[in-house]
Amino acid sequence: MNGKVIICGAGPVGLVTALRLARAGVSVCVLEKRETINVASKASTFHPPTLDILDRLGLLEPVRGRTRVVRAAQYRTVAGPFARFPFEMLADLTEHPYRVHVEQAEIARAALDALERLPHVRLLFGADVLSVESADGAACVRYWHDGREQALEADFVLVANGAGSALREQMGIGFDGKVYPGEVLRVITRAPMADFIPGLDGVTYLFDGNRSISLLEMHDCWRVILRPSDAALDETRRDRAWVEAVLRDVLPAAIAAPPVDGWDLYRASRRIASRYAVGRAVLIGDAAHVTNTRGGMNMNCGMHDGCVIANAVLRALESGDVAPVLAAAERRHRVGSTLLAERTDRSVGDLSHWAERVRAIAADPREARAFLVETSMLDMIDREDIDAI
Repeated sequence: MNGKVIICGAGPVGLVTALRLARAGVSVCVLEKRETINVASKASTFHPPTLDILDRLGLLEPVRGRTRVVRAAQYRTVAGPFARFPFEMLADLTEHPYRVHVEQAEIARAALDALERLPHVRLLFGADVLSVESADGAACVRYWHDGREQALEADFVLVANGAGSALREQMGIGFDGKVYPGEVLRVITRAPMADFIPGLDGVTYLFDGNRSISLLEMHDCWRVILRPSDAALDETRRDRAWVEAVLRDVLPAAIAAPPVDGWDLYRASRRIASRYAVGRAVLIGDAAHVTNTRGGMNMNCGMHDGCVIANAVLRALESGDVAPVLAAAERRHRVGSTLLAERTDRSVGDLSHWAERVRAIAADPREARAFLVETSMLDMIDREDIDAI
């Protein structure tokens, strides 16, 4: 297919979107400010519709040996599980009725490898994009590379350069929202968590009153995600001893604390771009939305953005009309500002009431299925967009 698309940002969303377009025959140029892809440990949960997309693009098989397949989500107290949701309940709605835990950098590497094998793809690292301009029939980016400012034109520009995107601001798009109070602590342990809490599923939410811990099994470790108390966050020294003390404080007394093999602290916020498109330039991924990380929805939503917008770009290139892209951008904006924001906000409210709500949902098969559809994000992207790949 004739046509050219520039993608600003070589994160997993940008690279997966580039691969979707390139496999359809579009000439793609990816511009990335860094000298290589970001391999920092970040998002790790991939939901069923995202897996459907990745599998159709050939990106699951290369990472299979570094994944953990999760067949059910468990909710429990120290006394044991009070709700369990098997993903097989979704088998008629998805080709992948389960979650996969894998570092997002692994998906980015697989997408990069696939792109490097395609002749009509240009990958330019160390390219700092300075501006995006959209005219009636084309879009233009100006970027700094090899010590000089350069320009490049395309039919469309997709902006996927993260939450701190200066391009979004340069395009005149607001990014309002809020910062969630406190910080999130992610602890890595290589100990088998089932030795400490028997009967765990690969994704388990442990409730203790109005506190909760998320436990995620990776292929070579467990992630234990929690929010330290305000008193703990007032400490100025945040070393291994501090992490161990926080973990001990948050875990119920009946559960021994696992060894700490690594950790990081981060703040979570909720921000949604005021719009996703200006002419032929479209925001996708973190440039368009950031949310609370619980449930792993934000990065998945970004990949859905890329799939939907890429499909619309293909229709626009075929018809010569920008309207499909603008309509798709508006549709993704509605998903981000309503479904995504609402669900991620819900997980940081009164957790004791939330636990009781989950217990009641699990007792009703129809409600349990509807709950799984929502938490698996199957209602946040149309099936037609996945089947179009």
